[in-house]
Amino acid sequence: MTMTAQALDHTPAAFRRILARHQEFAGSEKTVSLLDDTADGILAVDFALTFAGFSYQARQLSLSIVGLLGGGGGRLEIFDKRLAEHLNCSDRTIRRWRAAHIRESKAKKFALLRLEEGDYTGQKRYEKTAYSLNPHLGLYLAAVVREARASDLYRSDRRAAVERAAEEHYHDIPNAPPRARRRKPRQAPSVKVEQAFVNAVRNVEKGRQALQDLEPDSRAALLESRQGEELRQTLLKLWTDIGDILTSLPQSTEVEDLDRGLGQSVLTPVAEPSPEDVAAWGEVERRVVGSPQVITCEVNLRPPLSVEELEAEAVRAEGCGEV
Repeated sequence: MTMTAQALDHTPAAFRRILARHQEFAGSEKTVSLLDDTADGILAVDFALTFAGFSYQARQLSLSIVGLLGGGGGRLEIFDKRLAEHLNCSDRTIRRWRAAHIRESKAKKFALLRLEEGDYTGQKRYEKTAYSLNPHLGLYLAAVVREARASDLYRSDRRAAVERAAEEHYHDIPNAPPRARRRKPRQAPSVKVEQAFVNAVRNVEKGRQALQDLEPDSRAALLESRQGEELRQTLLKLWTDIGDILTSLPQSTEVEDLDRGLGQSVLTPVAEPSPEDVAAWGEVERRVVGSPQVITCEVNLRPPLSVEELEAEAVRAEGCGEV
């Protein structure tokens, strides 16, 4: 039985290049792993703050400081202006985020980020603000990231896996408040229908105003282009939909007839009188006839029409379809 093996003979320079490629690949894997750890940790912190009921502004401050502090549990002392430069925002934004964090942390008696505001010195400015993390945050993050990565859901939906693990370990954080469940107030179906059409009217008005604000040349180019044709088709469909909706709505009998410009008249059919009513009316007429208290006379409600007026009235009646 003959056995064969492959033998590689590299020069020292070629061998060094192979080692360099292997080291570069190992370094890239380590970098990707660090990015995964950072992304999963920030997601876990955001979910914990969301479960506690913190607002967007209060969460922004915590997430920003976590990125600057890292997981070493250190302490960061920094001016607002310098912190704003790191986060690419204004110092006013930093103060607004911090005010929201302080207000909500006091109300909930809970925070993942601890801060100490600097005193107002004789130089007419505040000293640096000190930031530090909740000491129990590291244990929570380690448990959440470990459990999320161990699940099968992590490969298909990382965010959902981290959220599930964060929800299971949320109450492991000491003094964590009950999870906030904010639901939108339920609206009646009629309110939803009305609000949808109100929004549609508002959006149509915005589109009409935007079209009017265009320069004449730009407007003409838009309407003659393919985009203008698509816009026309969209408006025609909207017009058709509105017509279908109006057809399904009950129409009042007092609404004007827009096509002919005439009001609609609805005549209630007169019911045939009963024999009892006829007999009663005949008795009334019998008593009234010849009574000295009743005086009868003829009154012309309108003066008699001339021949010309009669012809004009006949033409009008024929034109209006009353003949």
